[in-house]
Amino acid sequence: MDGTVDSLPDRPLRQAEVAGLNHADAFSLVVPVNREEAVEADTREPVVITEKLILGTDDWVKGLVYDDGWLAVESVAIDEPDEERFEAMRECEAAVAEY
Repeated sequence: MDGTVDSLPDRPLRQAEVAGLNHADAFSLVVPVNREEAVEADTREPVVITEKLILGTDDWVKGLVYDDGWLAVESVAIDEPDEERFEAMRECEAAVAEY
């Protein structure tokens, strides 16, 4: 994977982190495929996490799954984001669901 994806923390992402990625310049879109309620290990505070998400830039869309580390289960290159991104997202979402 590229360095941006490798920079994700080695754990599922909190909802606030997904929102932060959506505002980052590195990605055009970040879409959680699932959301689960969990509890922070150190504070015991409730938190919403995701272990499956779609990341996109103007050049690619990736479907990621957290399974003892983030795995790209699908990666689709795109040339025309406005025309190709939706179909690339669907392909990635299907691969994530299948995983």
